[in-house]
Amino acid sequence: MKKWKIDMKNKITICVLMLFYAVSTLAQVPKVELEIVDSTEGLPLVGAHVCLITASGVKKYYSTDAKGKVEIILFENMECTVSYTGFKTQEIELAGGEKVKVKMKPDLLMLDQVVKTASVEPEKADKSIYKVGIITSDVMEKQGVQNVRDALRFQPNINLREDGVLGSQIIMQGLEGQHVKFLIDGMPIIGRQDGNIDLSQIDMSQVDHIEVIEGPMSVVYGSNALAGTVNIIMKENKYYRLTGTAQAYAESVGQLNGNVNVQGGRKKSKFGISGGYRYFNGHDMNKETRAMSWNPKNQINADAYYGLNLSGWEAKLGVRLSREDLTYKGNYLQPLRAIDTNFLTDRVTYYGQFDKKFNNKSSLTGLVSYNTYTRTSQEYVVKEDLNTEDKKGDPNIDEFEMLNARISYGQQIKDWMKWQVGYELSNETGKGGRVKENGGLQENAIWSDLKINLNSNLVFQPGVRYLHHNTFDAPLIYSGHLKFNSDNNWNSRLSFAKGFRAPSMKELYMDFVDTNHRIFGNEDLTPETSYNVTLSLDKTIDIEQSSILKFETSGFYNHLFDVIELAMGDDGISYFYQNISQKKTHGGTFNVSYNNNNLFKVNAGVTLTGIGYDLQNTSEFNFRYSTDFVAMASYSWPTLNLSMQLDYKYTGKRVQLYMNSEEEGPTEGTLEAYSMLNYSATKRFKGNRFSLTAGVKNLLDVNDITNTTQGGAHSSSSNMLVAWGRTYFVSLKYKLNKI
Repeated sequence: MKKWKIDMKNKITICVLMLFYAVSTLAQVPKVELEIVDSTEGLPLVGAHVCLITASGVKKYYSTDAKGKVEIILFENMECTVSYTGFKTQEIELAGGEKVKVKMKPDLLMLDQVVKTASVEPEKADKSIYKVGIITSDVMEKQGVQNVRDALRFQPNINLREDGVLGSQIIMQGLEGQHVKFLIDGMPIIGRQDGNIDLSQIDMSQVDHIEVIEGPMSVVYGSNALAGTVNIIMKENKYYRLTGTAQAYAESVGQLNGNVNVQGGRKKSKFGISGGYRYFNGHDMNKETRAMSWNPKNQINADAYYGLNLSGWEAKLGVRLSREDLTYKGNYLQPLRAIDTNFLTDRVTYYGQFDKKFNNKSSLTGLVSYNTYTRTSQEYVVKEDLNTEDKKGDPNIDEFEMLNARISYGQQIKDWMKWQVGYELSNETGKGGRVKENGGLQENAIWSDLKINLNSNLVFQPGVRYLHHNTFDAPLIYSGHLKFNSDNNWNSRLSFAKGFRAPSMKELYMDFVDTNHRIFGNEDLTPETSYNVTLSLDKTIDIEQSSILKFETSGFYNHLFDVIELAMGDDGISYFYQNISQKKTHGGTFNVSYNNNNLFKVNAGVTLTGIGYDLQNTSEFNFRYSTDFVAMASYSWPTLNLSMQLDYKYTGKRVQLYMNSEEEGPTEGTLEAYSMLNYSATKRFKGNRFSLTAGVKNLLDVNDITNTTQGGAHSSSSNMLVAWGRTYFVSLKYKLNKI
């Protein structure tokens, strides 16, 4: 018994000594305390990102707490990168036992914003050979943005067109949406109607930022990338063990949105899951009719991913789901009887991606995505007196699938030369009651470009893309990009590219007929070829140390052959796709912006766009011109965590041609000018965990504009949808970050 007591005492003594040793050893571990503050106000920057890079190249991520501080354990001196949205990224070297205060300077030009479009490795916006416009999550939050349509509405050289069933459609550089490439994290979006992606269907709750590139990207992204590319970059957690947001949005027009997301990471893995619901009760200015200009619709979104880092290989698997339920309400055919059409749109994307950086200054990236798009339409006879809905006929189901695989390799061959090469497979199939031929279109492409630093100020990047199409002969695609930075803040970019676009499945084989549309495919279509030239020039003037004035001007020229356009049929109500001999667009934008320490910002820009057609291949173009104007002003009070913003856009009168199947020539339509004005205010509180945004959209109360067509046998006047009038909105967002 005594021996047992001695053993127990010894054990207890040993445990106490071991605990004391562990505590004393831990106390001796070299630590660094970082404090990140705003250099102008001295305020702590909550959630600033800190990235450590070990000698072996492994990255470790941290984030500052509510006091702008973070404690890091160091076993060796390390390079450290500190970043925060709206401030210049700083790189410092850390050693153990230090207390370091990092004063972040405002990034007045947003040059430190990292972009991912068309590059194997992310790079800063000012280093990109392309002119990249960035719409940040902060800007979108202040504007009350709910979808891609809202995000692009006040962008220069971009116009939107609305349809009660087909949704929101884009026009860039005078070219319709079929010439604009839409991507989510570099993966193409399918489901075009009338050649356009419905921008109102793409949810923004999980978007980190949007990258907009005007001009040709045909070598890197192939078809649809002539006028420009819009790459939607999703949020991805790197810095927190657990992070999440919850948001509620309400708009007086009858729209209610809600979403929640959670992301986390532990050691070498990360995950994310999110979901959202959007409800819209429909809207029409004429309360006496049952039909609505803006049809009721509900939408459900869900997203999940899992990522893993093994031996420097980063891999990610995920799925995105979306379901939109839209009802096209008809007027009464007889007392208390009407015919409604329900459109159910399902989008599903399964994807996987990886990237690996090697020690020889090279990297490898790849992605695979499988997209399905299903649109189901069903007519109902509504008997309101009996409160019943009876199906009328069988449902019509159209299904489209796309497999996209892409792999690219980049290497820094010399200090002044970087090479990229890639392979892309795109396979689209379709079937359904309105698809005349069940089949598929497939493209296999190899592309490469070479980035050459001719000197410290001049960069040249030629590129080439070889394409094999299973149905059409494709030419060799090529491009050249030139970027010049002077020592006195002059920057210029020049690009030239040849483009190719084969007809899509829907343009070839799909007939879209409903109560309000009669659009027919054409199996005899031939591919488009095109040439694009884009030029930009900007000058930055520093005003003291806290303000800048920036002047930007840009121009574009597009020449398209065998253009695929919608032509009006002899009956005046049906449309079909046909090839037009030639089309040209040209124009330019001039923009001025001023930024005072990221507290007061103002910018204004004007765009002139000309569009001309040559229907008979005579090389005679009768150009029609339109003028647009955009302006923005914002002011922030950091001590109050309050900001206000005003956005304005004037869309000038424009003449538009509608092609006819008749011999007398096209129908000319005139769209009247209109203006849009939004105001919003954002207040953050509780250590930036909560943010409240409220404002007024469409202060000038614009609903529709007059569309007058003259010529041929079809002279008429009608109204075209623009917006749903003046509305008031409020948004509340909660953010949780756990280090």
